[in-house]
Amino acid sequence: MSRLKKILIIAVLSIAAHQGCGNREASDEGSNGVEIDSPNHIPVQTHVIQRGEVVDLVRATGTLFPLHDVLISSQTAGTVIKIYVQVGDPVEKGTPLVQIDPELKQLALEQAEANLMQANAAFEKAAKDFARNEKLQKTNDISEYIFESVRLQKASAEAAYLTANATVKMARRQLADARITSPVNGLVAARLVELGSTVAPGVPIVKVVDISQVKVKFGVAEKDIVKIEKGQSATVSVDSYEQFFFSGKVSSVGPQANLSSRTFPIEVLIDNPKLRLKAGMIAKVEIATRTQKDALLLPKNALLERANQTIIYIVKDGTARKRIPKFGIETRDYIAILEGVEAGEEVVVMGQENLADGVEVIKK
Repeated sequence: MSRLKKILIIAVLSIAAHQGCGNREASDEGSNGVEIDSPNHIPVQTHVIQRGEVVDLVRATGTLFPLHDVLISSQTAGTVIKIYVQVGDPVEKGTPLVQIDPELKQLALEQAEANLMQANAAFEKAAKDFARNEKLQKTNDISEYIFESVRLQKASAEAAYLTANATVKMARRQLADARITSPVNGLVAARLVELGSTVAPGVPIVKVVDISQVKVKFGVAEKDIVKIEKGQSATVSVDSYEQFFFSGKVSSVGPQANLSSRTFPIEVLIDNPKLRLKAGMIAKVEIATRTQKDALLLPKNALLERANQTIIYIVKDGTARKRIPKFGIETRDYIAILEGVEAGEEVVVMGQENLADGVEVIKK
């Protein structure tokens, strides 16, 4: 064998020996416990099914309305000479809102009071004449004709007095109505007149709303109306205050469906002491209708829709097993399981869309 061939053989053997050593090292590293995921194992996250209390909820969306919504109108005619409030101002019952020019009404009252004085004097004179003639009539010292005439004069004077007295009361009322006040506590929601404008009886002046409590008005379907009763607790939320939930009570349950929407009207009353909730806001409502204790609670993110069925996957011995449970009460985050799972079993809550029955999984 030539020297060149010997050198080539030695080089080849050296390379082979080096590769074999490297393979053994890699094999040894694998046997030393470094876990390598099999491409056949699908990664999932699981949740241990536990027992707990679950509440049946009816959910709906409605609109907030004030407890009181009062459109205040003028009771008298005249010119607006002063406006005391602006939109958003708080008012109490009796707070002045608008002043209508009282000058002519004051003059009318003074004239009515003068007429009343005249009528009163005439009535007093007629009453005295009647008393005197009544005595004479009893002794037959005057004719029946004269006595009847005196009696009619007294009755006429009395009627004139009563009319004059009513006119004074009306004039006083007209003068008082020139200052328009709030009939309720609340906030000014709208001001409908301007300084110098002329108003007539019945013309709207100011709108006042009371939002110390608010009502959510909404409709529910026929399947839900049978669950709802007056006095049931409700939870209300609005997009403007995502971090807050407001407590309320069912205050009204409509006995008849709206013929166009086929829903039954419901009202929920909510205390609103800090006035966070405003009339016109859109509100989401949840009404607690019944409670199930010691229920098997399944997270709703475990549910998967396939072939018109709602299924879940349970992990057992590293394998995913499909289940088709029977469901009960549903809440915002959980749903009660009546049949199909046991407490303590692990249900897949992430990665289930990649699973099939019998697939091997690895928990992450």
